[in-house]
Amino acid sequence: MSRSSQPVDDRTPIAGPRLDIGARIGWLLRTHRTVAGLSLREMSAALRDRGVALSPASLSRIENEGQLSATALDGYATVLGLPAGSLRSQAEALSETFRHTLFPTPTEPVTLAQFSRTYQAVSSDVGTAGDWLEFARMHLGGSGFGLPGRLMEREIERLAFETARSLTGPRLSRRMAVTLLRRGPYAGVVADVARRLVADPSSQGHWDLMDTLSSSPTPDLIPWAGDLLSDPSTYNVLGATFLLQTLLLKGVLTLEDWFPMVPRLARAWEPVEGDPARRAALRELCHALPPQLRERVPEVCCPDPAYAPAPRRWSRDRRNPHYVYAESLATDTCARLGHAEEPLLARLLFESFFDPRGVRRANAQMLLVASPFSAHVAGLILERPDAAPDRTSWLEALRLAAFCHAGDPVPLDRLLGSADPVEVTHGLTLASRLDRPLDPEVVARGLAGDELVVRRTLYCLGMQGDDRRLEEIENDPTRAGWVRGGARWWRDRGGRLPR
Repeated sequence: MSRSSQPVDDRTPIAGPRLDIGARIGWLLRTHRTVAGLSLREMSAALRDRGVALSPASLSRIENEGQLSATALDGYATVLGLPAGSLRSQAEALSETFRHTLFPTPTEPVTLAQFSRTYQAVSSDVGTAGDWLEFARMHLGGSGFGLPGRLMEREIERLAFETARSLTGPRLSRRMAVTLLRRGPYAGVVADVARRLVADPSSQGHWDLMDTLSSSPTPDLIPWAGDLLSDPSTYNVLGATFLLQTLLLKGVLTLEDWFPMVPRLARAWEPVEGDPARRAALRELCHALPPQLRERVPEVCCPDPAYAPAPRRWSRDRRNPHYVYAESLATDTCARLGHAEEPLLARLLFESFFDPRGVRRANAQMLLVASPFSAHVAGLILERPDAAPDRTSWLEALRLAAFCHAGDPVPLDRLLGSADPVEVTHGLTLASRLDRPLDPEVVARGLAGDELVVRRTLYCLGMQGDDRRLEEIENDPTRAGWVRGGARWWRDRGGRLPR
């Protein structure tokens, strides 16, 4: 049973333009501590044993205010046995995305021995996500050490590949390491690697790399991502729409910088019939545009957003059945853990399922992954497929469950045998966390699906390290070149990373 502690909540309007980022960071700290059953006094003592002097009163203030305390965030992770840097990287991601206060640039001197040890770790096959974070931070504060551009390009490419092969927390930490490198003197190198990988039809798993470019907004990103809106690959289209939404949210670029996107967005609508994922992504981007840009886009490009069941009410109460669904999952998750109810957990679930703003929805999902409730939420969603208020709600909840799932055995036959490609895609994501090989008929059906299903089939085989079947696909002359190349990409890179 966790120790009693007042819950932290984000009380901003749920449909409003702003979030309480401090509350969310404080919630992340407090819930990890209380789920672990530690009082403030016990956490303070545990930190003191590790050389960190933070009193119970200081910790309470940090949790209540959501202070960007690297000492507290890293200290909590150490005491609780979490991967190094995992809490801090999530706090940095929230702050960086929503223009909250950023962590100060590191000022501690870095020795040659420290730099050499960290570089040796990341340039080997045994480096962890925490090693990458340390390596990236060493390049923010003018440590005096660094790599030539060509060598750093190789390491950033390695980091991008490792991010694609990582799960849950380690994936988010590696993603933040790329973000930190993009914010420093190697910003152009990160951009060069991203452009090269996106242009390669065989490349896999580069969405995270694309989005990290937004951490250093430059006008040239808009025409590049705008051209990708018409890319033959739906995967690249989805990555481009998310990058553009993040750039819009940050509001750094001028209105004139955005004008070149308008004709590109109009052209992108021409081939969308028969491709619901592409259409949905472009629709979401259209509705993220400010009025000054939207009025320049042809009307056909911004159809009515109410194309599928969605909440009719945007309130945190019983009159909103979609919120009731999220709240029931939150309540039962806390009950299973013997933990007091967490109102912010219910809100994050609601945002993860239903918020039409793609960046806000994705960041709610990432915060849930970093929380102590992640695996338990995934299990409850999968146990209750009929509890969602409508079909669309179930598919969005399933997306979150696949994102949060940590590898516990779950029955997947119904999902993998579904006629719905969205269910199949999420079923394959879940299967990629397990060591049970895919049945041959599941592989055959997956490879006969649309691009996103094919990519997810290759992802599952790659993450499971199923070299035999990847080799068969690579050598099959009846397969499209990008499919054969994707199978070769996974064979060359290896399976999922444990840390």
